[in-house]
Amino acid sequence: MLQVANILLYVSIFSVLIPILFLFKKIRIFKIMLIKVLAILLFISAVADFGSYALVKMGKSNLSVSNIYFVVQFFLLSYIYYLLPNNKKIIYIALIFFTVFYIINTLFIQPITIDQNWSNFVGGVLIFIYSMSYYLKLLDNMPTTNIFSFHLFWFNTAIFYYFGASVLIFLCIDFVLKNIPADEGIIIWGFHNFNNIIKNILFAVAIYYVKTEQSEDPNNETTPDAIKNQS
Repeated sequence: MLQVANILLYVSIFSVLIPILFLFKKIRIFKIMLIKVLAILLFISAVADFGSYALVKMGKSNLSVSNIYFVVQFFLLSYIYYLLPNNKKIIYIALIFFTVFYIINTLFIQPITIDQNWSNFVGGVLIFIYSMSYYLKLLDNMPTTNIFSFHLFWFNTAIFYYFGASVLIFLCIDFVLKNIPADEGIIIWGFHNFNNIIKNILFAVAIYYVKTEQSEDPNNETTPDAIKNQS
């Protein structure tokens, strides 16, 4: 199992290159704001993943990098969901709540130099709520074309799957790493790495299904009606 977990670690690190390669194959879609933000998130993810691995190899802690990345990820994903036809009040409330919680947690409970599992758990739950809210919106405004060729369905599925499958890992990982042998901790974290691989594959699928024609009107990318008009 340890060997499998180590393989998953390397595959997880490199998996972010899959959606990045898909992005470069469809340069024209960079005109779409949502794609621009997703691209920024993917590039930051790549830097964080490879940077964290390099720090570990140098015998240094990568927790600060991981903590900063999670915060950046939270705000970028919040902005993406803000661009979608979604309940904006949920996003405003989530942003305020997470910001206040993160500041309090960082200043008084878990500094940025240790695993901030409480902030990761809270942020993960909030992003999972974003994805649930968007699924409900899709049910109210289902595209006439095949839902499985709708890029935002795949983007939302990536978020839904990853955070739904990982929030309990975020919550428990600090206790796990402190109270069980290191090899067993690596195996448990391997489940997160597997989730991350699936997320990046689903991101790539989402990018694949972005209609090139949509880049002609960057403001029309966020609703199923935009896909109807292109079909």
